[in-house]
Amino acid sequence: MSRALTASLFLTLALASPASAQRPRRVEGVAAFVGGTAPGSGTVAILRSDVTLHARLALAGQTSRLPTGPLPDALLAAALEEIIGEVLIAREADRLRAARPSDGEIAEERARIETRAGGAERLTAILRAAGATSEEVDAIARRRAYVDAFLRANLEGSTVISDAQVDRVYDSEEHPFARRPREEVREVLRAWIAAQVLQRDVRRWIEVLRSRTTVRVIAEWEA
Repeated sequence: MSRALTASLFLTLALASPASAQRPRRVEGVAAFVGGTAPGSGTVAILRSDVTLHARLALAGQTSRLPTGPLPDALLAAALEEIIGEVLIAREADRLRAARPSDGEIAEERARIETRAGGAERLTAILRAAGATSEEVDAIARRRAYVDAFLRANLEGSTVISDAQVDRVYDSEEHPFARRPREEVREVLRAWIAAQVLQRDVRRWIEVLRSRTTVRVIAEWEA
């Protein structure tokens, strides 16, 4: 699987919260618990500040303006689901004793975050406006590099797209390249199909992990 396919996955993957998700009384500071219903061994607490930072970094890649001020509930809800997905996969990687990413892989992920934010200076400005630190970005980079390596190791075959698959999708016209010559778009269409397959497989995987893991959502953002 190409690393490019997984690099932006968790910036675009929005997962539907199951109807059974618990939404108890709001506790200030905590957005969700993964692996339990309260702080404790084996439970990961996702802070509201974590979610806000994720949302601002995502927004930074979509607008030329510095992402300050109030954030839409839908963006915060999507950011929370992205973090929950990352945490679930990281916990599964821990369970299977997956190899940790190298310093170089973490540095590459850190550089991708910086690039999406609009460069080093803009990232620094975003962190300053959000009251966040560079160490928080480093933590995001470490987790994403870990998840990325685990996905590449376990979903390698699913994104190998044959010529027959490309032809079948091209003929269906259910893709963004309709009316362009087949051979002109063959390779870009192959990459597009691989990205769709990857998103589908990861979404299913997270749904399975979530079905067997206690996830307590506390934040009341509406998707």
